[in-house]
Amino acid sequence: MNTSSARPLLAVCAALALSACVSITAAPAGPYKVGAAQVTLGHEWSDISAIMFQRPAKVRLLSMDGPLLNRLYVTDGLAPGEFMVKPMAKERPTPTYRAGMSPNELVEFVTDSVSALDYQRVETDNLRPAKFGASDAVRFDIKAKSKEGLDVSATALVAQAAGRLYVVLYIAPTEHYYAAELPEVETVIGSVKPAA
Repeated sequence: MNTSSARPLLAVCAALALSACVSITAAPAGPYKVGAAQVTLGHEWSDISAIMFQRPAKVRLLSMDGPLLNRLYVTDGLAPGEFMVKPMAKERPTPTYRAGMSPNELVEFVTDSVSALDYQRVETDNLRPAKFGASDAVRFDIKAKSKEGLDVSATALVAQAAGRLYVVLYIAPTEHYYAAELPEVETVIGSVKPAA
């Protein structure tokens, strides 16, 4: 076998070796750190961050039943210019955070990020004021469709504090899975603490 024909085989072997290192870990009940921010989990979740390749380093991703059935996104203070969803291609950019965004722009940042995850017909509902530590925040709900046509529901908290953006976003199929974990998610959202 010559060197040029061995290169693709070596690349495949390297990719398989790297993927074997990627694993799902437990996120036990209790305080859960996301960088300098923290939430409190009422029961154990699975931390699926390592297997979700569209996730930037400052976004943690938890699930109870697998990424297609429910996802809980928690960000660690995104700085201006950072995003919640990695762009898949240069010609398909995803929304980036800008300091001083209005509440409506914050909601749009989250809904555009949800759209970038391949959800369609993303609509917001029930916008309401909330708190994030001492900072003002916005809570809202989302309805969307998966690309397969499944009804999806979501709820989010978004806030700016000390020049950073914090988001807690829960997404699940509307039928069964959304309601099943919503009480736990409400507890998690109520427990969120920004960086000290």
